[in-house]
Amino acid sequence: METESPLTYDSNNFIVTDRSGSRRIIIWGFLSTLFFITLFTFNPSLLQPLDLINYDQLLRNFPDNDADNRLVIVDLDEKSLTRYGQWPWPRYRVAELFDKIAAMEPAVISLDVVFAEPDRTSIKRLLKDLADAYKLPIAVNQLPDELSDNDLILAETLTRGPFVLGHTFHFNRLEKSSEQCVLHPVKVSFLQNAEEWEEDPGLPESAGVLCNLRILSEKVSASGFLNSSPDQGGGILRRLPLLIQYNGEIYASLALATILKLQEVDNLLLKKEGNILQSINYKGTSVPVDPHGQMLIKFRGPKGNYEYISAADIMDGRVSSERLHGRITFVGTSAAGLKESRITPFDPVFPGVEVHATVVDNLLTGDFITVPGWSNGMVLLLVLILGVSLTLFITFRSAASGFIIMLLFIAGLWLATQQAFFRLGLFVGTTFPIFSVVCHYIFLTVLKHRLEEKKLLSGMRELILTQGITIESMANLTEYRDPETGGHIQRTRRYVKLLAEHIKQHDKYKHFLSDANIDMLYKSAPLHDIGKVGIPDHILLKPGPLTREEFEIMKTHTVIGRDVLESAIRKLGKKSFLTIAAEIAYSHQEKWDGSGYPQGLKGEAIPISGRLMALADVYDTLISKRVYKSPFPHALAVEIIKKGRGTHFDPDMVDAFLEIHEQFRNIACEFADFQEGDGDTQEDESYFESTLKVTI
Repeated sequence: METESPLTYDSNNFIVTDRSGSRRIIIWGFLSTLFFITLFTFNPSLLQPLDLINYDQLLRNFPDNDADNRLVIVDLDEKSLTRYGQWPWPRYRVAELFDKIAAMEPAVISLDVVFAEPDRTSIKRLLKDLADAYKLPIAVNQLPDELSDNDLILAETLTRGPFVLGHTFHFNRLEKSSEQCVLHPVKVSFLQNAEEWEEDPGLPESAGVLCNLRILSEKVSASGFLNSSPDQGGGILRRLPLLIQYNGEIYASLALATILKLQEVDNLLLKKEGNILQSINYKGTSVPVDPHGQMLIKFRGPKGNYEYISAADIMDGRVSSERLHGRITFVGTSAAGLKESRITPFDPVFPGVEVHATVVDNLLTGDFITVPGWSNGMVLLLVLILGVSLTLFITFRSAASGFIIMLLFIAGLWLATQQAFFRLGLFVGTTFPIFSVVCHYIFLTVLKHRLEEKKLLSGMRELILTQGITIESMANLTEYRDPETGGHIQRTRRYVKLLAEHIKQHDKYKHFLSDANIDMLYKSAPLHDIGKVGIPDHILLKPGPLTREEFEIMKTHTVIGRDVLESAIRKLGKKSFLTIAAEIAYSHQEKWDGSGYPQGLKGEAIPISGRLMALADVYDTLISKRVYKSPFPHALAVEIIKKGRGTHFDPDMVDAFLEIHEQFRNIACEFADFQEGDGDTQEDESYFESTLKVTI
């Protein structure tokens, strides 16, 4: 009854994974895919830092990312601070700057500064401080208010232009807040399903505010907060909140307040899906935001994308009105000493005022970057599709092909991400799908390699077993012809291995006597006399000495053995396991002095395998019973071999034998098919020597 082989082979006779192995790869591939899907479901931000790095790289390479020339920044720069003194300036000087800016008729003037404390340089305040300090009756009410109070002067200036003030919210209830703030909330409406209606817009809720003096805030019709929200970890600013809640009202950022004033918008429409904020809408513009009302800022590049005008140049009258006329003007600072800088994807030192200008640019042009609400679902779908596809491909194709497919997957994901970003302004983080497909490939490739390795090892064991059985079967042919050779086969293979192990450290032999070759010698030794199957029975089984003619026929067993084995080698290939067996069969009757047969080789011209076999064969023949002789005692066999040193045998082999001959005797006893001679044999030494000549 035939049994099914555990291996299957392709058309080129290469071992391939069987169906059981394929099923295991598919099952583990699906489990691996499920693992990554579960991992992302419960921790979607696991690889977010890598997605942000990818986002920054894409943003830095965005084509035609030009700044809008309708924006201009009046800069309280180092030049201005050097000329007019450190910041904060006296409010009358600030009023002078604002008056000159307003006179140039910009469309909007947005202030990236907060005037939270009264001006201590006002004359009225100074005189009062002197009176309090020196206990003097100084009259402080004799000067007109427009001269004695710098804050009043600035307040009057704010009435003469389209100013938007800035303030800052804070979220720590222990932090001190300004009192009697006059802020400018925005009206909002919600667009969402009636069934999912919820009053809470989900915006950040402030605990307090640092605002401008009331006398200033009352003079303007718009204001906005200056808060920014850099990412945790790297501190890079990528988003800006557009709306914040405070005391039940909703307030706009400075950039959004600027746009609302510019376009005379008094109401915002907040679109929600479920309870999640999706966009902020006004006058046909839809601003994509995250659930917390934050907008991704599409930075135009490093700092300096917009025209900067030094405040000192405006104060000195060196700026023509055309440079500000009709433009959106921001007043802020780029001076390093005032520490009003941010870290952005483009620049580690980016002026805060330019951040607000950039957001106005995005709002004005409708040029946004959006993280779509379906991005997480897309990531899960990609993980599923790529996982299943790669699983099937690795199962039924080679690992190299799987690697190419993996690279194509990664390249395709990257290209799709890039095109969606550049053409549609959509950003979908593909780091996790790429991470999952790489891990998936490594895992399945290692698994497939392991399964194939196990099958290959199984096949090798089967092949080794087949080799052993083949050798045993061929050796049995000899045993079938000559029953006395059964024990001889088992003993000689062990003699050869023992002698080879002992001599392998010798410099002359270690190149050949590797562990693998010694193992092959052990397996091949039983075939040394396979050629005797071609010797007639009347010669092979003759109970007495052979005639010269009969001995010539007997000598042909070496050639017959070689020819039989080489016939098999030609079919199996030059690297067949039978190569050493053929070498042993052909050369084991050669003698060190050249008097052996069939070639009469001399010394080291005789193969090492033949030299090993010669000594093992003679020793076993001497101590064994044959039809033509009785067994010799071990001691006498040792002496005969010792006498053959340098004539019959390789001297090194004899020396090694003499060191371990007792182990030869142990093997002979363990696998004996005779009883060792007891030394009582009466024949003289000449008889033994003549017998030896017949034996070999």
